[in-house]
Amino acid sequence: MALSSLYLIRHGHTEWHATGGVAGSSDIALADEGRVAIGRLAQVLNESALEPQAWYCSPMLRTRQSSALLREGWQPSSGDVAADWTLPEPSLDKRLVELDFGDWEGMTWAEVHEKHGDLMKAWAEDWLHRAPPGGERFSEQADRCRRWLADASDALAGVDAAAAVVVSHGGSIRALLCQCLGWSLQRAMNFRIDPASLTHLQYSHADARWLARGINVRRLP
Repeated sequence: MALSSLYLIRHGHTEWHATGGVAGSSDIALADEGRVAIGRLAQVLNESALEPQAWYCSPMLRTRQSSALLREGWQPSSGDVAADWTLPEPSLDKRLVELDFGDWEGMTWAEVHEKHGDLMKAWAEDWLHRAPPGGERFSEQADRCRRWLADASDALAGVDAAAAVVVSHGGSIRALLCQCLGWSLQRAMNFRIDPASLTHLQYSHADARWLARGINVRRLP
């Protein structure tokens, strides 16, 4: 397996973050707070020796904006970076988008609890196999993320120790984590994936398995 490292980055805080707005498939821009947080993460990446061979991004506005901020002035300062290395162009893939919350999109979570309390309770009891009204099941989100990972691995099959940056969403990162680490999808909500955070997975060819180098961090190990 040539894909050896995944750098999964969640987009920064959005304009709806402070109000608790439901923004799964809604195309919301970054807030000033999100831009600042992504800028700090970009500085961390710029100070590293990271040389990704592929760059993937969800096509949503908040992820594209985060991706652009990360790429601005990317000049890794380490002397270990190869002189002929160039930053790969981003590849947009809709399979990396956030869960679609259907009829709840645009509401706040407080409004969902108030107006759709029974539906919310039923969904919360089995969010893996049930969808919000008009929305998507987490199992469906996980399946499209799984298909993306398989295609990305195939695309990098001829590259030695390939690293890929993936700018995506909390739900998609959780889905990829579970699938790479062999966890049940039921565990997806057992850990936090904050805005402007980094999750680093590394593939051990000796053990034929993915290892978590860092989950929900803001620094490379």
